[in-house]
Amino acid sequence: MSNLYSLIVNRLSEVGFFNLLTFFLALTLIYALLRQKRILGDNVILNALIAFSIAFFIFAYPIITGVSLVVPLATFFSQAFAILLILFVGFLIASLLYPNLPKTLEQVFTGGEALYVLIGVSIALFVSSGLVGVFYSYIVPSSQPTGPSAPPEVILLVVGLIIVIVVLLLAERVAGGGK
Repeated sequence: MSNLYSLIVNRLSEVGFFNLLTFFLALTLIYALLRQKRILGDNVILNALIAFSIAFFIFAYPIITGVSLVVPLATFFSQAFAILLILFVGFLIASLLYPNLPKTLEQVFTGGEALYVLIGVSIALFVSSGLVGVFYSYIVPSSQPTGPSAPPEVILLVVGLIIVIVVLLLAERVAGGGK
């Protein structure tokens, strides 16, 4: 027997509601980027039209290519939220051990290592969520009927390497006195 929540989510999925959410997400992000960076100037209507056009192409992508964006995006945001939750709990525990945590974090993350860590975590999320499979399946057609996803060994290897690199960079930074 299914619960009410799973029935609602399944019904929304059947009518394409989650594809519409990718449209709204793309529209919002592209419009905000165009407005903030002023790539096309200050014309609000032009920015909205360009953002709407790009978002519509993203909305049509699953129909044209046959590759759904819903599962990889849902996985990506779920994993990103889990990482943020782990970081939040880690910072909460670290605030008990370090009396001035913001100053300590500022010393640790001042160099280029923070950028490398952010890029590494982003790549790990991109690979482990299956978004890399969206691009790969367009180039090389996927034989999987359930959609593209990376093998678990690759996911674990990439995530493990990223974690080792992050730990080594942070250990060097802390041992070096935060130079």
